[in-house]
Amino acid sequence: MISFARLPLFLWGLLALVSFSACDMEQEIEVKLPTLPSQLVVECYLENGQPYRLALSESQSYFAGNQPSPVDDAKVTITKNNEPPVSLTFKLVADEKNEKVYTHQNTRVVDGKPGDVFTLLITDPRGRRLTGTTTVLAPVPFDSVGYKFNDKPVESQEAYLLVRWQDQPSVKNFYRLLAHQDSAGVVDSKMDAELNDRLRDGKKITYTTTYRFKHDDTLNIKLFHIDEAYYNFISSIEDARRANGNPFAQPVSIKSTVAGGFGVFTHLNYSAKQLIIK
Repeated sequence: MISFARLPLFLWGLLALVSFSACDMEQEIEVKLPTLPSQLVVECYLENGQPYRLALSESQSYFAGNQPSPVDDAKVTITKNNEPPVSLTFKLVADEKNEKVYTHQNTRVVDGKPGDVFTLLITDPRGRRLTGTTTVLAPVPFDSVGYKFNDKPVESQEAYLLVRWQDQPSVKNFYRLLAHQDSAGVVDSKMDAELNDRLRDGKKITYTTTYRFKHDDTLNIKLFHIDEAYYNFISSIEDARRANGNPFAQPVSIKSTVAGGFGVFTHLNYSAKQLIIK
């Protein structure tokens, strides 16, 4: 134990200097951020049997807050192959079940077959121009879907989910696997995974979860066959989510699937199956 009464005078002076320095460690530094022009931001998922619809807004300053900024004077068209373009008009529509808001729509129903190409074009009076293309991919059927419980007592048992499908050989394939539980009209996401066939080209791909499902859980499982651009988009979003607030993480840029702005434009084709954990 150190007796402060016996410290030499020069140590007392050093302690005093450290104390005074510690009192002046905080300083305000003003950083002038460049003012960047707002760009168009779009979110559009085409799905067979659903109307043409999308959400269009514009980018804002990081410190502007989370304020909606819809663009109501833009011209929005989507063209399939060489057919006449479908015009989407401005109309705010809320999808409460999926917690989404659409700004532009057309009641015409999307009908895309494998190989069809959809093209998005958005222009506005300020001279901004956003474009995007997506090709319809064939859905991939499930090979098998199952589950297995752990060895705990029945009242505390949990099961893992196992999904298997056949990959097409000699082609770069990308997938998104989702599982949702619909309870009282509210969709609860239970699984969301993006995968590729880099190590399983032409073979059966098997995906398993951890033990997380309980007796009588009803799961709606969807296997999406997606293109590489959309795969990179959702992967970059997940990387950005993990890096947010982490001072040691590398900065992440969202990889948009469109040109002339930010966002995503893609067609969703999937196989679906409902599974009850008995």
